[in-house]
Amino acid sequence: MRITQLTVSCDFSETSSSLQELNQVPSLLQEYKSCLATRKFDEAKKINKEINYLITNEINTTGRELRSFADDLLKEADCFEESISVYFAAASLFKKEGDLMMMSSCVGYVLWGGMRGANMRMIERDVTMKEVVKRHVIPLMHDVKNQMLETTSVSHKDKCKYMSQVLRYIARSEELVDDDVAAKEAWEEIKVWEERRIEEEKNKQWWKKIRDVL
Repeated sequence: MRITQLTVSCDFSETSSSLQELNQVPSLLQEYKSCLATRKFDEAKKINKEINYLITNEINTTGRELRSFADDLLKEADCFEESISVYFAAASLFKKEGDLMMMSSCVGYVLWGGMRGANMRMIERDVTMKEVVKRHVIPLMHDVKNQMLETTSVSHKDKCKYMSQVLRYIARSEELVDDDVAAKEAWEEIKVWEERRIEEEKNKQWWKKIRDVL
């Protein structure tokens, strides 16, 4: 994948079956960025859905390729907004692949990555972007969280772990936009998932002891 400012040349796959759809993505990303800049959130939501559909249904790529693409966008000072839509599409692909860990990473990982990383950078660049984060990005983060809840191909323990992770990035993003009430709700939800994870671990240890005795 080669990226130069807002012109994106995507080489997701040499066998991509839909070159026309592939070529639509860069222009849609620019439209998406423009809508966020002018606070046209309803229009940005529609464009994000279109980008998500094209990438996940019409283009041959993988979740890891796409997240790498989003990471590259996030390194570009003028491409923070575009990275959000690409991270969201990557999360959709990871859902198809049943990979909760990588879905969580699209919302955030380490100190700079994922949607949370984009939130931090946008606000550092322009404090008025808090409105974009609050009204557009955080709802997308919750959408990914809800997709994770629907995933049934992982253990309950893993679901608890990654739900806690994604909620942590949501909580920190709520704090970035000074929404203490929403941040507190997210931290409380984290506690619930952590308690479930601990209970699951206790139950496993208990059954292990029973099996050892038998």
